[in-house]
Amino acid sequence: MSRRDFSHANNPDFDCAENVILLPFGRRSYLEALVKTYGGELVPLDETTDRIAYRLRGAAGPLTLMYSGMGGPATANALEMIRANGGRRVVVFGACGGTDPGVAVGDLVVVTGAVRGEGTSRYYVPMEYPAAFDPVLTTRLHEAAGRTENGNHLGVVFTTDAGYRQGPEVYETYKGLVIAVESECAAAAVVGARLGLEMGALLFASDNTTLPKTEDQVYSGLKNPSTRRGFEAGATAVIEVLTGAPES
Repeated sequence: MSRRDFSHANNPDFDCAENVILLPFGRRSYLEALVKTYGGELVPLDETTDRIAYRLRGAAGPLTLMYSGMGGPATANALEMIRANGGRRVVVFGACGGTDPGVAVGDLVVVTGAVRGEGTSRYYVPMEYPAAFDPVLTTRLHEAAGRTENGNHLGVVFTTDAGYRQGPEVYETYKGLVIAVESECAAAAVVGARLGLEMGALLFASDNTTLPKTEDQVYSGLKNPSTRRGFEAGATAVIEVLTGAPES
């Protein structure tokens, strides 16, 4: 696909690295932690853009960190902007809720594909099209995740537009078929494929309502030591894959 020119995006000077981390959630937690750890340099964007971009100077190679905001529409808009400004390879990195008892809080989930329970992806391709991530990039993410000390899972997630209205469509209809639920992966896989991007997704489990302990069933972000370990391990794996060198 030839380079796309979106003059209405009002960011013609945005020089996006070919390798991009797309962070959909946690502007005051996960984003700040990544910027602090990896030396983020803020990229000036037009005032009409809700997204936030950084160059991660502490990574082993050129790397853009893009914060999109939650959900399919925000993810699609961020990918359109990434593709139009030079991005070629994108890994979605964020939190998910486990739906399988084998997924502990802090475990890493490398996503192979997603159930299209959201609405954005249907504007790009028919519903029959699978929301699948690039197999080579997925394999590399799984290998890198396996080198961490956290639990490591490979599988399908359920993408929903209604994070506070999850019900039998996730926990009964897809029981044993999906291992986590989140809000971006289906749109990311489909939109990325349509735009010609290499797409992958590595998530860390921040809660799981199927686990026996009450504290594991409720999201508490980086205040939970297990979630923090998953976040830090996941970031290490993603950056290793995107820059081609292990982080020190």
